Amino acid sequence: MSQDIRDAIGHCLQESLTFAAFRAPGQPVTLWAQRDPDLDHVEPGLLWELNDAFVMAPFMHQGERLPIIRADVELTFGDLPVFQDHLHACTGQRTNFPAPTGSTTREAYEQLVSEAIAAIGRGELEKVVLSRISVEPLDRAALAELFVQALDAGPDSLVALMHTPDHGTWLGASPERLVLAEEDLARLDALAGTCPIKEAPDSPEEWGPKERHEQVLVTRSIVEGLLDMGLKDIHITGPEVVDAGPVAHLLTRIDADMTGHSLDEVVFAVHPTPAVCGRPRQKARAFIADHEPQDRGLYTGFWGPWRADGRTELFVNIRCLQALSDSAVLHIGAGITAGSEPAREWEETARKAEVWLKALEAARLASPPA
Repeated sequence: MSQDIRDAIGHCLQESLTFAAFRAPGQPVTLWAQRDPDLDHVEPGLLWELNDAFVMAPFMHQGERLPIIRADVELTFGDLPVFQDHLHACTGQRTNFPAPTGSTTREAYEQLVSEAIAAIGRGELEKVVLSRISVEPLDRAALAELFVQALDAGPDSLVALMHTPDHGTWLGASPERLVLAEEDLARLDALAGTCPIKEAPDSPEEWGPKERHEQVLVTRSIVEGLLDMGLKDIHITGPEVVDAGPVAHLLTRIDADMTGHSLDEVVFAVHPTPAVCGRPRQKARAFIADHEPQDRGLYTGFWGPWRADGRTELFVNIRCLQALSDSAVLHIGAGITAGSEPAREWEETARKAEVWLKALEAARLASPPA
């Protein structure tokens, strides 16, 4: 199966097809590809009609139409060989995205965190999530292998690799599910608070006050969004400790009955949560727009397979990178509250970057010399 996946992804990347290869937890690896490269865009209010499409939204989405990748060609990878000839009928479009001038320096990021702490101290914000980038060498031929390795490393993550002429190529392995929906039932995850895996207590009550406060903020924000929609049958479970590679997080699950409402209403009522933006939402968004030097693009947006007549599972796009012609741009962030310390927030982002940095280094060592 792994070789079939490598071959299919390799062809899609070589031909610059518009495609998404993905695997949600407990589901088979699926690849959806378009026969032509141009994306369709759907009004958020019409998502309830959408079936078998890979949806993506940038962090700064403000209600505009959402781009989707159609499933003109669908491959599902299991125990049997996969017939891939239909991919050869698809045409792509080559695009070049300029590389950033360089990685965010530690000094610049810690200064940004200090400015956020000052804004929180003035009462302008309760929390804001600040991100940075790390630009690393990349052989694009290694992307299929990186995808397969991520499948093994993150069984509880959405692993996705996609390419479009509008967004370029993105690869991610996100442990943060935004929503799982079937029929009128939705499950939302409040994932927040980060601790090094070797230092993380088994009991949530033993975590530090900063991390527990972050988790409460995300849970409260999601529940408030659902209540504002008029949903009343809401059940909260947790928090619990979950592992995510080199770090652990606190997770609370929120189940809701959506009867009388559409899934797109739920999604846009809660996203972006304080786990990736901050609180209050609009003030945090404005602070990010004014202070982060890089455009987040799809980072901390959401993506995943949308099936109005079946199972829709969307994840927040974290633990991700954008693949350029010969480099990878890693996006990494940390939540800033009144209890933050700039040096510790830098260290948190460094731990979150470890998985992709190690994978990229392994890929470089495995590549034959030019």
